[in-house]
Amino acid sequence: MKKQALVTVSMAALLLSAVSPFGIAQAQTNMAVAANKAQAITFDQLVKEMDKKQPVSMYIESTHTSKAKQGTQTQKAKTWDNTIKGEWREEISDGKRVQHAIGKAGQVAAYQEGGRGFVHSATIGTYDSEINKTKRELQRLKVALPDSKVAITVKEAQLLNRAVYHVVKKEEAKIDGKLHHYQDDLWIDKETGLLLKRTFTHNQAQAFSYTVDKVDFQPVFDEKTFEVSIPAGVEQSKFSPEVEKVVAEVTKLFPDTAQFSDYDDYGVEGNWQLLKMFEAQKRVYSPTPRAEAFVIMDTRTNELSKVMIQNPDWVSKKLPPEKVAKEKAAAFLKQLVGDQASQYKVEAKVEQGGGGATFEDYDYGFVTADVTFRPANGKGITISVDEAGRIVGFQYAE
Repeated sequence: MKKQALVTVSMAALLLSAVSPFGIAQAQTNMAVAANKAQAITFDQLVKEMDKKQPVSMYIESTHTSKAKQGTQTQKAKTWDNTIKGEWREEISDGKRVQHAIGKAGQVAAYQEGGRGFVHSATIGTYDSEINKTKRELQRLKVALPDSKVAITVKEAQLLNRAVYHVVKKEEAKIDGKLHHYQDDLWIDKETGLLLKRTFTHNQAQAFSYTVDKVDFQPVFDEKTFEVSIPAGVEQSKFSPEVEKVVAEVTKLFPDTAQFSDYDDYGVEGNWQLLKMFEAQKRVYSPTPRAEAFVIMDTRTNELSKVMIQNPDWVSKKLPPEKVAKEKAAAFLKQLVGDQASQYKVEAKVEQGGGGATFEDYDYGFVTADVTFRPANGKGITISVDEAGRIVGFQYAE
């Protein structure tokens, strides 16, 4: 593999160019340098330092490899981050198909070459910048399995001829009586806050890796790069006005879903229209699942029937205090039904609900307190509250 040096054109302007993959031997050398460095700062200090980093425009090429029971999957990604102007684009290829996502001025297009695509504009939030994604991943490192032992260290290192922070999270947990060891390594550019490399191992076997192969800071983008459209040859799917209305309603009730602009429409089953809303960013660089919302609407009335949000940032291990759950749920009920909330009575018993997502044997659990309100006549409403007192879903109950 041919090596090229990373060229700094202007440190003041944060310009980089001509960055290409570097060999395994060089990467191992850099990792060895990291291992020999004394700890530079604490993890909390790093988080505070990264919080000060401001997004800049950039173009990135990266490689993501994940291992699962069905085999190893490698993806190549290209990212055009111009989020400081509300524009972004991403292409992800697994060698067989290429998926595209483009966003600009509140609209987003997503499509697969030779497949299907759509243009959507229902209250879409802005795409997260690469720098903000680093900040979010650092926050996710704080999430731990129940009764696990966790250690996070930060050391200085060199990668891609850049000064970086090498963050290592080691976690040990017993799951179903078996001891599991996890290690998450992140190499973060000290100057910009960009995540340059990441590896994740489970019981000393690498399950995931992400590497930046090329990066260019503050490039000059062609204005056609961010055209929100579906190219010829791709079947265009359109959401019905009823679905558009429900998606807009979900976004209004749950502002965190404004970042969701990737949708799977599972069609109609009986009297129910099933949708799944995902984070716009494919998150090829992270071993954690994408945040998602399950949405069900009643085709008889075209009204929203159920929403449940699962966000890896919101892992909850226990129920909130019953009083808190009822207070939060009552406030949300008023959002749903307005002044009619006074006609509903809360049931005395608070049920336990929740869900979860799994990566390897790493379980992202979501325990919720389910509070049900019932009117004198008509359907009841069950509202789910997580450990932090956050509303993570609701459904109409017979």
